[in-house]
Amino acid sequence: MARKRTHLTTDILADVLHRLGIGAAAIDREALRLRMELPEHGGFVEDDAVAAALRDGEARRAFAETGVALLRSALPALRSEPGRDGDLVWRLRVSLPLLDDGRLDLRIDVPPGEAATEILEEMALGDDPARHLDGLRAALAETSADLTALLRHAVARLRVQIREDLHETGADAPTYIAHLDRSLRSRIFTPAPNLARTIGDTLKTVRARAKVVAQEESGRRRLRDRVGFGGYIDKFVPARRLNRRIVFHMGPTNSGKTYAALQALAQAQTGTYLAPLRLLALENYEALLERGLRAGMVTGEEILGEPDPSHTARTIETADLRRPVDVAVIDEIQMLSDPDRGWAWTNALFGIPAKTVIVCGSDDALSHVRRAAEAAGESLDVVTFARKTPLVALDTPVPLESVQPGDAVVAFSRRAVHEIRETLVAEGRSVSTIYGALSPEVRRAEARRFRDGEAEVLVTTDAIGMGLNLGPLKRVIFSAVTKWDGTATRPLTNPEIRQIAGRAGRFGHQDEGHVSATDDTSLGPIRDALAGAPTAPAADTRFYVRPDLIAIEAAALELGTASLAEVLTHFARATFYDGSPFQPSAMEEALEAARAVDKAGLPIREAFAFAVAPIDRRDAVSTGVLDRWVQARAAGAFVPALRASLDGDLGDLERTVKLAAAYLWLARRFPDTFDEGEATKALRSRANAAIEAQLRKTASGKVAA
Repeated sequence: MARKRTHLTTDILADVLHRLGIGAAAIDREALRLRMELPEHGGFVEDDAVAAALRDGEARRAFAETGVALLRSALPALRSEPGRDGDLVWRLRVSLPLLDDGRLDLRIDVPPGEAATEILEEMALGDDPARHLDGLRAALAETSADLTALLRHAVARLRVQIREDLHETGADAPTYIAHLDRSLRSRIFTPAPNLARTIGDTLKTVRARAKVVAQEESGRRRLRDRVGFGGYIDKFVPARRLNRRIVFHMGPTNSGKTYAALQALAQAQTGTYLAPLRLLALENYEALLERGLRAGMVTGEEILGEPDPSHTARTIETADLRRPVDVAVIDEIQMLSDPDRGWAWTNALFGIPAKTVIVCGSDDALSHVRRAAEAAGESLDVVTFARKTPLVALDTPVPLESVQPGDAVVAFSRRAVHEIRETLVAEGRSVSTIYGALSPEVRRAEARRFRDGEAEVLVTTDAIGMGLNLGPLKRVIFSAVTKWDGTATRPLTNPEIRQIAGRAGRFGHQDEGHVSATDDTSLGPIRDALAGAPTAPAADTRFYVRPDLIAIEAAALELGTASLAEVLTHFARATFYDGSPFQPSAMEEALEAARAVDKAGLPIREAFAFAVAPIDRRDAVSTGVLDRWVQARAAGAFVPALRASLDGDLGDLERTVKLAAAYLWLARRFPDTFDEGEATKALRSRANAAIEAQLRKTASGKVAA
């Protein structure tokens, strides 16, 4: 019997194409067969079906040429590649952070899910990347959430392991992270029968190699540090004589780390507390007095308390680097990374002469602290503190009209604070207000009003991130997740979000703290910041420094100049070489001020004091006042106490308080010129009272009426 002849389907398709008036050579018939899901042989098909498949294919090609790019710009996590049949194969890139700063992401490519695939098919056939875009976005989010939930425990284990690795590698954590990050960037995971185990096994090997690389780099870094740190460390003679012990109380906000440090300080025979703010110095000075200790307070503008105290609370810029004490507490040690003020923490960390130095702060400062201890040849003990109450990101935003009593709304400019304040007052809320331009006295008074229930809602800037007892605060609500940093508007960092959010749910007042935002867009960064990934140590572990008077006078002598601007320029250019452990603090304002002060012909020691005086350099009125004070000093004249009207608006009153503070700061350095300190203190008190009166008057609709 003759064998029945079997036709290749591609030949059958050639005949159909001929009948449709299309040249067979113009079409990839094998791709067409696969797309139509026809068998290799005997795949007879209607002409209309082939024509429809060709129309679909043309739409898909057009979509691939233009629509895919548009879709990728709207949904960057969505990826595509051509399949065997010419159709697009879609993948969703899911990134799971192992660190909180955009490094160390697990990247996993997974199918987008059934619902998303159907929408993508409709988009391709209609060549319309905007069709059901919101539905696609929601479907992809669901797929991502499902994978995140599936790997939740595995990711949590990896984060714990990486946190332990960071603590182990210490000063060399940046090297460890850089190697691990490079390795992860070269790996894309895909679905597997036991994906969690695959990821864990892969990361175990990569982590081990990263620790070896960090250890190898450690020896070279220590050798460089011995050379680079040497002269700087040795200048702190009293500290070097003590064989200091450094203890790092490491933990988040509301973990009890600073409380434990202050307990140790109070039990010592002598000690000092170094604060980031005058407000905190004042609060802890009062706490030391309440314990019956012979206490004093020193800030840039005033000295309070006993003439020869056993314990002092100071702003960190006034740290006494000559007088030895038993215990020193350095608060907010992560401020080492601040370009403007980090130099003061550097000086204190290396130079405070205390037998035991307790530094308090978040874990992102560990690499700095360990590097400093190694360079100085001093022991370091790390004591880890956990937050005492949970901090929970809410699932939904809290618009201003839904703000409740006990909430704090956070903004990032004075103008935004007052706009939100006016909105809430119009909604019938009574409001307390805190922002950086207010003096510590007014901030304390406003915090007290909120704490005592006189004001229902607190509207504040990130000034609440440090200090201030806010009592029953349960919810922190962000009105924005960006801020102006003096040069540009930038997103808040995860540590910044946590520092502010951490004020919610104070231990002893609430069982947990809640965090939200006024809109959906801002919730994402907040959830990411609170997701539990380890805090990334600074990628740059150099220490900020600023020249002191000894260095300035020595440089002036060496350069043969009396110009402070020349000396500061020389310092910025010559002191920092490639591989140096130091970097210059931000000195743009100081340089600008130095050029202005140089015109008066003051001795360089005096010129330096005026150049770094606490004046708002962005305010023309304030800089004009300082210029007149400089001229008075140069002429040997007295500078009388400030004169100012207390009937002006809030901005004028705030300027008066700041200028009074600057007068008192200069009076401590030039008492023969600025000799009316008591009168200036009285003016400052009256101006603060006027500010508080205005804030109270407009704090609610009832009072304002």
